[in-house]
Amino acid sequence: MPAVMMTDGHDPNLFEHFSVTAQKLGVYTAVDYANILEYLVETWDIEHMGGLSSEGAKYQEKLCKLAPRYMKLAEMSLDRVKKMPKTPYSWIHGRVA
Repeated sequence: MPAVMMTDGHDPNLFEHFSVTAQKLGVYTAVDYANILEYLVETWDIEHMGGLSSEGAKYQEKLCKLAPRYMKLAEMSLDRVKKMPKTPYSWIHGRVA
């Protein structure tokens, strides 16, 4: 994720805090990520793609299993995320989000 490199010069865990806030607000959640992945795998028909090397077939199988796995993890993490404390952000004058 490109945002993992974001900085405000104050918070060494800025990306983690920003990610938690975005999930709490429902802006972009792990559920969204799982849904996008599932959509792309289905749209590109990855499961039925043929002519792959043995290594390609291994990654094909792995990719087809990712969305359901991510969805389970997302659902488990949502409760944990909701319980996390609010975080102040320096660029909005210490406002807690």
